[in-house]
Amino acid sequence: MTVTGKVSASSLGLVLPHEHAFIELRNLVPAPHTISGKVLAREKVNMSNIGRLQRNPYAVLDNAVLEDEKIMEWEILQFKKAGGTTFVDLTLRDIGRDPVLLARLSRALDIKVIAGCGYYIKASHPPDMDDKTIEGIAAELLHEIKHGIDGTNIKAGVIGEIGTSEIIYPNEKKTLIAAAITQKETGLGLHVHTDLWATNGYEVVKILTEHGAAPEKICINHIDVDIKLDYIKDLLNKGVYVEFDNFGKEFYSDKRHRSVLKGLFARDIERVRAIKELINHGFLTRILLSNDICLKTCLHSYGGWGYDHMITNIMPMMEDEGFTTEQIETLMVHNPAAFLDDGKD
Repeated sequence: MTVTGKVSASSLGLVLPHEHAFIELRNLVPAPHTISGKVLAREKVNMSNIGRLQRNPYAVLDNAVLEDEKIMEWEILQFKKAGGTTFVDLTLRDIGRDPVLLARLSRALDIKVIAGCGYYIKASHPPDMDDKTIEGIAAELLHEIKHGIDGTNIKAGVIGEIGTSEIIYPNEKKTLIAAAITQKETGLGLHVHTDLWATNGYEVVKILTEHGAAPEKICINHIDVDIKLDYIKDLLNKGVYVEFDNFGKEFYSDKRHRSVLKGLFARDIERVRAIKELINHGFLTRILLSNDICLKTCLHSYGGWGYDHMITNIMPMMEDEGFTTEQIETLMVHNPAAFLDDGKD
């Protein structure tokens, strides 16, 4: 299900399975402790601070919001020009989701856009989250999938990215269970955001499968920041997908500047080589690849690699590392189509 209607899984073409066109993360960034940090936080992204943002991308709050429709239209057009066909937007309620804007982008660019549904991490939950029940949350998700999002007739076509933090808080567990119930009923793929340095994918998979979610429709996100191959293989052996979705992000936030980020990000070449090893161990059909763009500095317009990074830069890198054409097509076309396919006509 796209924001403009139902399509066949075989028509999705080259897919970015985890992106954000419009997002608002400023409220999730802790306030800086120093006077100079507070001054920097109030700046706009520009050439004078872009170097600092390559190390600590949340030092300037303006970097944590994507809201300009004209810029987004041009940026996603570059993805289409490079050969991209389908854009999955996993922005959720309370962090900037706008289904009307997504539908407008889809029609303007003639690309397929798929919208997510659910609740993100605890820090973004609405004030009444404690009062929500598992059954009530599941009913909300089912309404957005079957009828439409936020009073529109624009339907969600994927669940998530459901949020979990460095630990899984009680309300996050509620949303996971509700997502599992929804997945079981709808057959949709289910994305789960996990803390970038934690290994709580084990607990996530346990909760989801115990409540009826199909392992082959679960994707554990963000396993490519601190690459732990044994952990990733353990997850894959449970039958779920894992997602390398931080391509283009090679940050390092030292102890002076840690807030949202806690240290070193893997480099793109390390991601590619880890994927090659996983393929060699037989996991080719359980890996998804994306950029998860949620910062201005990831966009071409602000000096970044853009949504076309996977096609323009990473696919050639994979070829350099010995990936076959068939393997790249499986990763970029067949795997996301299988994950997104609800199995219904």
